[in-house]
Amino acid sequence: MTVSLSIQTKGIWHQKSSNRPYSSLPRSVLPLSAEFKPMTQITNHSHPWSQLSYSCVGVMHIETDAGIFVIPPEQALWLPPGMDHQHFCKNKVSYRSLYFDPVLSEMLGDKVRPLTVDPLLKSLILEISNWPEDYKETEETQRFLLVLLDRLAIAKSNELFMPTIQDKRLLPIIETLNQEPANKLTIEQWALKVGASSRTLNRLFNQNYGMGFSRWKQKLRILKSLELLNNNSQLVDIAFELGYESTSAFITAFKKHLGCSPKKYLAT
Repeated sequence: MTVSLSIQTKGIWHQKSSNRPYSSLPRSVLPLSAEFKPMTQITNHSHPWSQLSYSCVGVMHIETDAGIFVIPPEQALWLPPGMDHQHFCKNKVSYRSLYFDPVLSEMLGDKVRPLTVDPLLKSLILEISNWPEDYKETEETQRFLLVLLDRLAIAKSNELFMPTIQDKRLLPIIETLNQEPANKLTIEQWALKVGASSRTLNRLFNQNYGMGFSRWKQKLRILKSLELLNNNSQLVDIAFELGYESTSAFITAFKKHLGCSPKKYLAT
């Protein structure tokens, strides 16, 4: 059970369908570029080829059966063939996508995977995504694609996602904190609201997310901070909106989760 972003976010989503005019890819790797306006939703779909989704400007959220993935410009998402997914762009997004035929897909695995995009991988994605759909398959393009596959194979996975939940008792908590990340209710107070003990709720969070309530709440705040950072919000405003006691408290939490300060993260 995924708490859909269309439910979590206040406002009206402008829905678009994913239209591709072919049943099989005309090239082994097919590029796609698009500019999405704020509040754009690419509705749920799947295809028989795999996909690398990347945003060079703005933060995307990609919803799958496995969970909701946050994709800022420093990350990409590998989607295997046949996986249902939909994209949400709350703010402006410069979108780049690469489709891979089934043969190449097997080389990169059959699991959805969020990837860290280093400078070389970023350059490759941007270069190939600028090719026309009917690009000539030459020795030069093949060399580009081979290097791309090598970089994708060694790219590090990251944890910028929230897995699908399996217990509806957590829904009121998740929905509220997605809308109000500064909400300060404790696990004991939530227990009274949803009719379960605090021990039960922590057990459910561990079962569904691999972490207790406090760690889950911190992770949620960090995921939300990425979108605010990419919108050029001031650190003091981000800290206030997310419920931190101070800017330094937000910076400390950010470093703990992502290994660097917000300023350094934006500079990568």
